[in-house]
Amino acid sequence: MSADSTEIIARAVIRRDGSLLLARQRDKSWSFLPGGHVEEGERVEVALVREIAEELGVAAEIAGFVGVVEHGYIEDGTIRHELNLVFEVGIGASEPVGQEDHLEFHWLPVAQLADTDVRPGALKDALLAADGDFAPFWHPWNG
Repeated sequence: MSADSTEIIARAVIRRDGSLLLARQRDKSWSFLPGGHVEEGERVEVALVREIAEELGVAAEIAGFVGVVEHGYIEDGTIRHELNLVFEVGIGASEPVGQEDHLEFHWLPVAQLADTDVRPGALKDALLAADGDFAPFWHPWNG
């Protein structure tokens, strides 16, 4: 069984004072990096800046490329396939405020990342393995 399509998702690694900014849907128990779907024909960097503005109401500046994680999962009986393109991002706001009712944001101390449910798990593992060394990584889908 294979996925019908591949989603491209731009994600942001936003750091401050030894913590990482994470998002969580209010009805879920797990967290993820801020960002979102790249629209048809949209440049990845433009999509990420747009998504950060929509989610947090702040301007974002892309500082560099972190890596790519290919991920697959089953949701409601459908196989989903996504490419997560991850960038180091700076934001101007001292304390960003969520702009979308279904999302909440929180700062997680990097030291707690290993013990926190952050998805996709392969992305969390890649961030842990990088340990601050941001040589670009590629993590293929094991599905």
